[in-house]
Amino acid sequence: MNGMIDNGTAPLDFFRMLVEHVSDWIWQINEKWEFTYSNSIVEEILGYSTNEILGNSIFSFIKMEEIESLKATVLYAKENNKTLQNIDFTMIHRNGQEVFIETNAKPVLDEHNKTIGYRGINRDITLWKKNQERQQQLLDIIEASPDFIATADSFGNTTYLNPSARSFLGIPEGVEDLQLVNAQLWTNKFVGLKKSELSAEKSIWKGENILSNSLGKQIPVSQTIVNHKASNQNVHFLSTIARDISERKAYETIIKRQALYDTLTELPNRRYLYKTISKLIEDKDEVHTFALLFIDIDDFKQINDTLGHKYGDRALKLIASRMKGSVREHDFLCRIGGDEFILLVEGMNAKEELENYAKRLLSIFKHPLRLDNILQSITCSIGISIYPIHGKDVETLMQNADKIMYHMKKLGKNGYQITHTNEG
Repeated sequence: MNGMIDNGTAPLDFFRMLVEHVSDWIWQINEKWEFTYSNSIVEEILGYSTNEILGNSIFSFIKMEEIESLKATVLYAKENNKTLQNIDFTMIHRNGQEVFIETNAKPVLDEHNKTIGYRGINRDITLWKKNQERQQQLLDIIEASPDFIATADSFGNTTYLNPSARSFLGIPEGVEDLQLVNAQLWTNKFVGLKKSELSAEKSIWKGENILSNSLGKQIPVSQTIVNHKASNQNVHFLSTIARDISERKAYETIIKRQALYDTLTELPNRRYLYKTISKLIEDKDEVHTFALLFIDIDDFKQINDTLGHKYGDRALKLIASRMKGSVREHDFLCRIGGDEFILLVEGMNAKEELENYAKRLLSIFKHPLRLDNILQSITCSIGISIYPIHGKDVETLMQNADKIMYHMKKLGKNGYQITHTNEG
C-alpha cells in the first residue's frame, strides 16, 4: 500500500490531482528552458492556459529588464547542478501587468548526473511585495521625519526610535538594544490616565506634553500616543509621534504678551487689569478687600509739548521703572494708557497702611527725571477706591478712583485721596 489509501486511484493520477489543487504554480522546464509541464494554476497567475505556455521558453514571460540577470543565475545553477532557492523575478501577465514571483526548483538530472532541466514551484508574491514596498515607503518617511516617532512593547521597553527620536534622547545610531530606553521617557502623559481620557477603540491620547531631551531641557511637544491592543484587548504595543512646538509656544507667548502688556513700559495693560480685577472680585468676599490706586502723572502733556514725544516716551519708561521698583512684588501695577497707571493692592485693610503706601509712591518723584542733559521734575496725583466699599464691579471701582484722583488735581495735585464712602 506504500502508505497510501487504496481508493482505486492510481498513484500517478493521485499526485496529478493533488498538484492541480494546490495554490502554487508547479512546473518543469527542459534544458532549452521550455515548459514541459505546468499545473493549471498558471492561468490564475499569468492569465495563460497550460497549453499556451507548454513549449515556450520561461524567458518569454519574464520582464525584459530582468532577462539577462535571471539567465545568468539559472545558467550558473544548471552548470553546477545547483538548486534554485528563493529567487525573485518579475513575470508579465497576459494583460500586461507585472507579477512578482518567488521560485524554488531542483535540477532534473540525466543518467550522467548532468542537469537537463528544472522542476519547481512558483509562488505569486505580488501582494506581499507591494505590502513590503508600502511598508518600506512608510519606514522611509518615518526615518526622514523630523518628528519624534517611537514604539514600545507591552512591558514598557522601547523597541524602535526613528533618527529624530534618537537625536532627541541622545542615543547613537549604532545602538540597537533599546530595551534600556524606558518608554516612560515619552509616555509620561499616557501612563495612569483614566479611561475617560482615552479613545475607546485603541486607547489613544492626544494633547500637549513635555519631554526632556538629552541635555535635560524640557521641550513642549504636540503628541499622540496609541495603545495598540491585541485581539484579547490586552496591550500589544505602544506607539507615539511627537512634534516639537517650542517655536509655536514662544510665538503664543509673544502674542499673549502683546495682548496683555504695554509695549512701551512692559507693564500689564488695561485688558490684563480687567482680567485681574475680575478674578480678584471672584475670589474675594465683603470681608476681604483690595484697593485700587488710580495714578495720573501731573502736567505730563507739557513734556510732550516742550520736549517732544520721544522724550515723553522715555519719561514714561523711567516713571514705570521707578514705580515697579517701589511697589511690593505681589501687587499689580499696570499702565492703562497715556500717563495713567493703576496699582492694585491687597492685604492693607487699615486706612493708615494704605495712606503710607500712597505717600511712598509720591516720594519716588522727589528726584527729577534725567532725560539726556535735561532734568525734568515730575509729580503725580492718586485716587483710591476700596473693594467692596467703593464698588463691587470693575467699572464702579475705576470710575470712583478716577473721580477722586481728578478731585485731588483740583486741590493742587501731587497728593492722594481715598474715595468718599458715599461715592460707591
